[in-house]
Amino acid sequence: MIFNPIHYFSKTTNNDWFIFYYAITKKLAEDAACIAISQVQTEEGTYVYEYIIAGDHNIYIFPPHFFSRYHSRFLKGAAIGKQELINQYIKNNYLGFILALGSGRDKCALSSQDGYAIGDVISWQERIFMFKTFISKDLLRKDQTFAKLYDQLQEQNLLNYIVSLKNPDDFLLKEYNLYLNAKL
Repeated sequence: MIFNPIHYFSKTTNNDWFIFYYAITKKLAEDAACIAISQVQTEEGTYVYEYIIAGDHNIYIFPPHFFSRYHSRFLKGAAIGKQELINQYIKNNYLGFILALGSGRDKCALSSQDGYAIGDVISWQERIFMFKTFISKDLLRKDQTFAKLYDQLQEQNLLNYIVSLKNPDDFLLKEYNLYLNAKL
């Protein structure tokens, strides 16, 4: 579950910040992890910088083109304001899996609830990724169906495994403790 964002405007830097807290369950809300996003206005449009304060502390950069693609491909052009669009993407896609692609591992994809963010690895050491475009799951080409199959198989296998355990809570705490117990 993810909570509504807290807005902060820095008078010193003129940057807008939105802080999102999330927890796997309401019981764990006191130990919620955090996502901080900042928006920077440029001649091209709004760049969104997302800093995930849990696990590996990834930094995601979204140029203006990304959100125009998310709007047209997932929301199918529905009327929505820019801030609401950004907040919706963050709230719907705060959990996902990142995969490096290509021989030089300089390309990356993030699989999440609404679809796939595709872009470049800026720095593996600093864990900085720039996602340039968005593809909704229903728009995958035939040669990209592996992604759909992978998602479905992985989800089904994991759910079947967890359900078959005597104590699924212990498994979740053991495997996902880093995320479940992340402190700010």
